[in-house]
Parts: sequence; C-alpha cells; structure tokens
Amino acid sequence: MLTRPVPFGEAAVRSGAGVYWGPVVVAALLSGLSYALLLRPGLDLAAQAARAAGQGAQVTPPLLTHVTNAFGSVFVTALTFGLMWGLGLLGGRVAGQRGGPGREAATAPGETRPLPVAQVFSATFTLPILLSLLTVALTLLTPAASWAPDPARVAAAQGSPLALQRAALASAAQTPAALVLVLGTLLGTAAQCVLAGRALRGAGAGAGAWPAALLPLLPALGLQLLGLLPLLLARFAHAG
Repeated sequence: MLTRPVPFGEAAVRSGAGVYWGPVVVAALLSGLSYALLLRPGLDLAAQAARAAGQGAQVTPPLLTHVTNAFGSVFVTALTFGLMWGLGLLGGRVAGQRGGPGREAATAPGETRPLPVAQVFSATFTLPILLSLLTVALTLLTPAASWAPDPARVAAAQGSPLALQRAALASAAQTPAALVLVLGTLLGTAAQCVLAGRALRGAGAGAGAWPAALLPLLPALGLQLLGLLPLLLARFAHAG
C-alpha cells in the first residue's frame, strides 16, 4: 500500500476482501503506547520530586494514569478510521450522484463491484504504525535530563496526580519525540488520504476516487488536532 497504492487498489477491488483490521488495531495500540511512553518519564520524575519534597506522591505514577493516557490515543485512532470509512463512502456516493463511478468500481467489461473504501483506508494505517515506532524509538533514546519537569510546577502540584501530569506534559512537549509525534500524526493523516485516493483510482473509481479520499481529510485532521491539543498547548505555553 505504501509503495504501490495503485496496484494495491486494483488487487483490492478484484479480491473483494473485507476491512484489513490488522493495521488499524496495531496502529491504535501503538499510538496509545507511544503517547503513554512519551509522558511516562516526566511523570516518574515529577512523582519522585514530589515525594522527595514530602508531598506524599508515589515514586511510580498509578498504572491507571498510564492506561488513561494510552486509551485516549487508541480511541482517537479508532475514531479516525471510522471517520475516514464513513466519509469516504459518502464522498464516493456524492461523486456517483454527479455521474461518476463513485459507488462502484469497474473490474471488467460489464462487471462492477463496490468501491473498496474500507479496505483501502484500513490499509493506509500501516503508515501510522511506522510513525508510532519512530516516536517510541526517539522517546527511548532521549536523555533522562530532557524529561525533568519544572520544580516550581512540581512544588505547586502538592502531590495532585492531575497537576503532576500537567508538569510532565510540559516537559515532554519540548522533546524531539513530541515534535515527531505531532508532525508525524498530522502529515501522516494527510498522506493516508493521498494514498487512499491513488489506491481508489487503481480500483477503478475514476472521478470518484478523490472525493472519497479527500472528504475525510479535514475532519480527520481536526480529530487528530483535538487529541494532540494538550501537547500543543503545553509546547506553545512554554515557548511563550
């Protein structure tokens, strides 16, 4: 899909395969893992500093905090796929109503099959998998000192888990891994729609390929921005 989207689209419409759930599930899990790992070093350091200051915080943040951080990204990724699938089908229908082959793809003279929107968009989630792995690698390679939270924030937290998370978020937002996560997520989402458009053209969608591929673009970007908003606000607040 990533290197030869047009032949992939041709094969997808001929095979009539269903949704490729593997890339979607793996991308969602890795997205959650990468975000949780991004915040974990700062959370650990913030909790240790709070305990050293006698604020009663645990050395290791509660497991629930890490699970919550991971679940948010998993949910956003799953919702993004649903959005791409639904709006992709809608874009294909709109193109079909205007006279293009938006609802069906031609496979042979006199033969048509449904446009493989779900198959194509699900396959594009191999790209977020690679971006999440890159984020995880950068997170693991970042020196421990880069994650150190602001002592003033830790002191003001008074042991509050939510306040400690904000302190950890502020430090994590300045790391290269966070920058890769933000840019990779946004640019990767746009690239997914471009790949989908090329694959749908290969599937025989004709003029209906790009409406089906691009209609989900802005809503998907908006959803991803919403998920990244805490990280972006923390980064810009520090820059200001």
